Amino acid sequence: MVRELERKRQGVKFPETAPAANPVFFRTYSRRTGVGLRESYDEVCDRTIQGLIELGKLNSEEIALLEKTQRQLKALPSGRWLWVGGTNWITKPKNFSGGYNCTSTNLQDWKAFGLMMDLAMMGCGTGAIIEPQYINQLPPIRNRLHVTVQGEIGSTPKNLRREFTQTHIEGNRVTIHVGDSREGWVASYQTLLELSTDERFTGDVAVFVDISDVRQAGETLNGFGGVANPVKLPGLYQRCAGILNKALGRQLNSVECCLLIDEAAVTIVAGNIRRSAGIRQFTADDELGATAKDNLWQQDENGNWRIDPERDSLRMANHSRVFHHKPTLQESIEAVRKQYYSGEGAIQWAGEAVARSNCDLLTTQALKVDFLKAYDQGISKDWLQQRYPEIDAKELEHRLGRYGLNPCHAGDTLVSTNQGLIPIKDLVGKPFQALVDLRSVGLDGVRLTDAIAFPTGVQNTYVITLANGQQMRCTADHEHFTNKGWVATKDLTSEHHIYIQKGTGHFGESTITVEQAQMLGWLYGDGSIYKGAKGLDVVFYINQKEYETAFPVLTSAVQSLTGYNHQPSFIKGVYTFHSGSLLMRAFLNKLGVQSKECLPDRFLSESQEVIIGFLQGLFCADGCVNVKGRNVELRNRSRKLLQQIQLILLNLGIKSSLIIKQQPGDPGVPYKLKDGTQKISQNRGSWRLIIYSGSEARKYWQLVGFPLTSEKQERLEKLVNKKPLRIYGETVVSNRFSSKVKSVEECGEEPVYDLHVPLTHSFIANGCITHNCGEIIGSNFHCNLSEIHLNQIDPFDYKEQEEAFTAGALSVATLLNHQFLEPRYQYSRELDPIVGVSFTGLFDFFVHAFGVDWLHWWAEGRPATSQGLAFKHQEEKYLSFWREVVQKAVWDYCDRHNLKRPNRCTTVQPSGTKALLSGASSGWHPPKAQRFIRRITFRKNDPVALACIDYGYNVIPSQADKDENGNLLNDPFDPRVSEWLVEIPVAVPWADVPGADQIDVSKFSVLAQFDFVMQVQRHYVTHNTSATLELRADEVEPLGQRIYEAIQNDEGYISAALLARFDDLQSFPRLPFEPIDKATYERLSQEVLARRKTDDFCAVLSRYDSGELTEAGPSGCDSDKCMFPDQLPN
Repeated sequence: MVRELERKRQGVKFPETAPAANPVFFRTYSRRTGVGLRESYDEVCDRTIQGLIELGKLNSEEIALLEKTQRQLKALPSGRWLWVGGTNWITKPKNFSGGYNCTSTNLQDWKAFGLMMDLAMMGCGTGAIIEPQYINQLPPIRNRLHVTVQGEIGSTPKNLRREFTQTHIEGNRVTIHVGDSREGWVASYQTLLELSTDERFTGDVAVFVDISDVRQAGETLNGFGGVANPVKLPGLYQRCAGILNKALGRQLNSVECCLLIDEAAVTIVAGNIRRSAGIRQFTADDELGATAKDNLWQQDENGNWRIDPERDSLRMANHSRVFHHKPTLQESIEAVRKQYYSGEGAIQWAGEAVARSNCDLLTTQALKVDFLKAYDQGISKDWLQQRYPEIDAKELEHRLGRYGLNPCHAGDTLVSTNQGLIPIKDLVGKPFQALVDLRSVGLDGVRLTDAIAFPTGVQNTYVITLANGQQMRCTADHEHFTNKGWVATKDLTSEHHIYIQKGTGHFGESTITVEQAQMLGWLYGDGSIYKGAKGLDVVFYINQKEYETAFPVLTSAVQSLTGYNHQPSFIKGVYTFHSGSLLMRAFLNKLGVQSKECLPDRFLSESQEVIIGFLQGLFCADGCVNVKGRNVELRNRSRKLLQQIQLILLNLGIKSSLIIKQQPGDPGVPYKLKDGTQKISQNRGSWRLIIYSGSEARKYWQLVGFPLTSEKQERLEKLVNKKPLRIYGETVVSNRFSSKVKSVEECGEEPVYDLHVPLTHSFIANGCITHNCGEIIGSNFHCNLSEIHLNQIDPFDYKEQEEAFTAGALSVATLLNHQFLEPRYQYSRELDPIVGVSFTGLFDFFVHAFGVDWLHWWAEGRPATSQGLAFKHQEEKYLSFWREVVQKAVWDYCDRHNLKRPNRCTTVQPSGTKALLSGASSGWHPPKAQRFIRRITFRKNDPVALACIDYGYNVIPSQADKDENGNLLNDPFDPRVSEWLVEIPVAVPWADVPGADQIDVSKFSVLAQFDFVMQVQRHYVTHNTSATLELRADEVEPLGQRIYEAIQNDEGYISAALLARFDDLQSFPRLPFEPIDKATYERLSQEVLARRKTDDFCAVLSRYDSGELTEAGPSGCDSDKCMFPDQLPN
């Protein structure tokens, strides 16, 4: 329904208790009208309500309700909607995101970086998930970028400017012509990132970024509003290239990803006109992420503050640590302690977040508690599958989002790489290529491709044993390529055959000679390695038949190491010689040899020649050829050693089988002692590695053979020259490179790892074709928020409360009609639509409802006295009532408009600028004090800021303005200053209520604050509550203990930010609030009046107001704390 909103009404006057309302409103929410004037608040209401009417097809009753509550400052739409709602710009699908406070994007490809810049340029709050399972999908940085910025901004005539970015590539030279549009800026940024991993380049890449088409600072931004300010755009490309170049040859780490996002955010802020709102989430065990902002701000000997210029952009967003297990008491306390000193690193308990996002499934408290138990144990996926089998795999992964389980392998799993066979745990953080078997994608052969290894925590593993003796340990969800397609470990049966590597792999570089490798192989086969008095000693044994050919090679190799020419001893028909040389020990230590039980990991990445030399020595010493049985055999007591040999042979293209010969504990060999006593030797078991005749034996003959033992070599030649019993076709041969599953047995918990392989999404692990990490589709969401101003509402008028919360519900539900162009966002909207109705001024509301006694109870710590329990009961009644009103209104609207119902609708957002319009205490929080200085950010010389000066307010430079050494500037008119903070003395509405002044709200304990926020979290909020708890040093451990208990007891806690009390430790300078006493407040207020040149703010503003607005609406979020961590992603 569309109608004209034309009628006479009295203009809205902001409350006397909201002295910051006029500056904030005209800075942030007022657009230019058609005749060039700023909108009044009434005109903003006209525009934004009309936009909701058209989008939401509202009826007359709903329209009247929005009119009443918004004009009376009782229920406001989101800050983003106040800016763009009702404009032509927001009606275009490509701009829909500009109406939303909150978005979340999983950082798993370069497009995600571009999307985040696009969202930030539209004013959205941007959440980035920087967990390993996402950023490890980014390709390694392979190209060094040399960036040159050319041209001058605005030099191209307006009618000749490119609107969209164009890129030209010639050889290793790239020219990027930056388009003069939002899309143009984003494309140039994303293109630069993509160039760093583009495989077409053969060397360093010369990148020329032409900015000639970009409009000059001050030119109008049509549609979105405001003016252009590309002051920091030229530096973006070189800053990003610097970050990328530091990661050359490896993948980006979490902090580097964060820096790339935040460098874009710095550019978007456009000369620090306003802050870009963001939150970055790291896993709890990510030390780089946890310490990224440590000592970001520092003071010099003169007390001047400076910021680390290399990490300056990190201040653009808040950092949180996500726990996928319930943190221990020690972890909780240490997290609180870190936040106390830095203000960063809040604990987020992911289990509660996931449970809340699945509240449509977890419909009872008992179900939720059981799910949380399963989540803590790492089996939440199985839990959901068992109870809700109708949910398909895609939706299941969406519900679990980034908290879903990753399939992974044990750390000692050998991966076939361009450097040989390397344990997966040793590949983490290193550049490499994985060998992939193309049968997994319907082709034939093997090839190398870029891959990334990463740890995935500690999980329960299972050992899979194949009929050919190959084994691997992996998690229950890891998939394997079988004769029946991809099958998870937990679903394997004896009917499955897992495909094994078919084709020759790759090897590393030589560190020893072939002759030394042959000697080492003989030592493993027919020698002894034992610990002598000074270290490892070795003994070689050679029988008479092999002495003539083997001894010269062995003694030559030993002499090359030790310089000593050994002469053998002949004992009982066997030649033997011993080496206890320090140089021999150094040789073994360098290789990592400790015993004959297994080969050291590092040896498996030797060159092909060295590997073959080792096999020659080993098989010549301990192998045999069975011509009649048509096989080559190697026997050994060590199963692990033979499993390594089996994989080495497979990497050479030779298939073999490992079969047990004797079980450990079987009867041993009888023998007599000197005194005639009969004994039986202890049997530790033994194993047979068999290479069968045909193509495998022939490959062995061609590559390895028995060069040190002529008799075995002759027998091998007879074997390979025998006529084959049968000739097989290629299909049969290919199928032979698979092996039947013999058993799957639980192994226990251990650290696990995985790869990301973009080419085939598979790799070769312990010789088997196995899937790489799960390609989880995250919940890349958009959420719109409204806000109820409780300080404007009568606590005893329930009808007024119902109207306000219903209006708030309508204003967010209407945006569910949007359909996004980006598939990842639209999928999330279709599967999991979410909205959020928030409130501000809760503390003020309860002071009016319960009086000064409630404040005294707070001062006592909110104890569970009879009076306290009564207060809590009344709090709960209000909170529950409002939640029910919201849910009913949202669901009723969705039902009438055939929209899917959101399963959670209430939150408490980090209220900031909108709260200033009515003078409310932010969100649920107590005010900083009864009286404080409120600092509001403006661009230097902004007309509104100049009007504030004439209105009597003081102005200082912002914390973003620094000298060349990073020190904060103090003179607001210093030419280096780009941003001002207007200081406004404020008193809360109840500051002068009798008895209220006796309560020092700054002394409220952190446990009392925590108790109150948990009331809100349990009884009103279905998402998460934005909470910044303030504490002192002696409260660190008690709060850590309480958070630990809340998580352990499933009380609903997700996360909370912490901040040191101002009187205890001020971690950051020039914060938005500075508590002051009554005398200071009265003095500052008198000074404001003394400086004031007029009482008419609008008249003052009109004198300075000309040209376009430089401020393009509010940022998506008014605080450094997000209330939607449970949605990042859902």
